[in-house]
Amino acid sequence: MSIKHILIIRPCAIGDLIITLPTLHALREHFPNSSIEIMGYPSYLELVHGRFYADAISRFDHPDISILFRKDAQIPNSLTKKLLKFDLVIAFISDKDKTFTQNLYNSGAKKVLCHEPFPEGSGSIHIIDHLLNSLKLLEIPYSNSTPYIYLTKEDLMEGENFLRINERNTGQKMIAIHPGSGSTHKCWSLANYFSIIQWLTEHPDAQIFIITGPADTVIHHHISKLSYNNICVINNQPLPKLTAVLQRCDLFIGNDSGITHLAAAVGIPTIAIFGPTDPDVWGPKGKSVKICHHSTPCSPCSDEERKTCFPKTCLDSITTKSIREEISRFLSVEKLG
Repeated sequence: MSIKHILIIRPCAIGDLIITLPTLHALREHFPNSSIEIMGYPSYLELVHGRFYADAISRFDHPDISILFRKDAQIPNSLTKKLLKFDLVIAFISDKDKTFTQNLYNSGAKKVLCHEPFPEGSGSIHIIDHLLNSLKLLEIPYSNSTPYIYLTKEDLMEGENFLRINERNTGQKMIAIHPGSGSTHKCWSLANYFSIIQWLTEHPDAQIFIITGPADTVIHHHISKLSYNNICVINNQPLPKLTAVLQRCDLFIGNDSGITHLAAAVGIPTIAIFGPTDPDVWGPKGKSVKICHHSTPCSPCSDEERKTCFPKTCLDSITTKSIREEISRFLSVEKLG
């Protein structure tokens, strides 16, 4: 069957989008002349729209899409008209009873593949490999499992302009830090991050960029009170611009978060602090990634368990001293030792 139009349904936040990039890359290489649309959340999909992976994007949170989860759904004409044009639909949606799949077919999609977005069971397959397994059903080859981000000239210029305005000294080591995460239960303590930031501010050759986003309002409140000359707060910036800034940094430090996956994907040295989640499954992949993780009898744990866990031994056992040592090792600067 000729595949001219492909729809990929991937409703997710930034981290899950990054780990899907190897799968998207294989699809783009296998269907170089096909039009690919990705359906999800536009604020995250901006990172791939017109940047190699996606020719078009659309909203998953449209009311018509929710109808596809209902048995014996009456599919509106507007949705049928949209789906009729797709020769292949790949949906990273949990669809155990096949309702979503059947409704896609009923809407006019010619070929549909639904793939569980998360690995099941107690195995430790990495999430990227799990997503790549979806391609085996389509007999699509792949050879790379490391995410890669393509930026436009405009993105790079935005990053350059930001640094020109905010960089204090062009000879400094640029260190990006994201103390937050989509889940506060995966975060190393803010006090520990403050300790690292304080230590870095004492070194004149360190320029610190602290990243905060929509889920980091409490962190941003505390961070914004810091008044050091070599600290710049990057708050709620568009993802392509943030990516362009990260690409110029010498080191990134963060939790198990989407921004940590983003930093690893642009290829900069990355220190990822993991606690209740399994780094063998969720660890970021990149050219130079160090995952700091102390295994405990109770980790990894479920979302519900980590909400009531106190103290968080898995995170508390990671010391500021060990992170300082990793920073010094990456930067190879005696003054930071």
